[in-house]
Amino acid sequence: MKRFLKSHRYTIILVFIFILLVILGLIGKELLVPNEGKEVYGERLKNIEKHPIDKSVYDKVDEALNKNSGVEKVTHRVQGKTIKYFITFGDKVTVKDAKAVGDGLLEYFDEDILSYYSLEFYLIKENKELNNFPIIGMKHPESKKISWTKDREIVTESENDEE
Repeated sequence: MKRFLKSHRYTIILVFIFILLVILGLIGKELLVPNEGKEVYGERLKNIEKHPIDKSVYDKVDEALNKNSGVEKVTHRVQGKTIKYFITFGDKVTVKDAKAVGDGLLEYFDEDILSYYSLEFYLIKENKELNNFPIIGMKHPESKKISWTKDREIVTESENDEE
């Protein structure tokens, strides 16, 4: 046994160092990335399965938006307890009209959804020269209406033409 240890001492030292480095690497990983195995939202999504959203709700909202002549494109995304709508409007739609469309969407969600989920509305125009957009609206589960971003002071030419 002594002869074996003496003839393989460098190999044994290298194996020991390798095992030590692996253990130190795992400890270092735990220190740098401590929450890797845990849920991203933590306890905030607790009981989310008790508040399901039927696909028909999204279909009704999308259908209502697509019927509006000023709306060009609609997409939505659910991220945790937040429902996000991205609504692209035509160039002739005013800020007031766009907000009215957003406010009208609340009627398509039942009280359970409105009291559990946050709603976000991103009102966009493709034309970058129309500087009064984008507009962002948010509805917290505890509030009754949508809070919109501050209106821009600059009135565009297309809005002046309509007045």
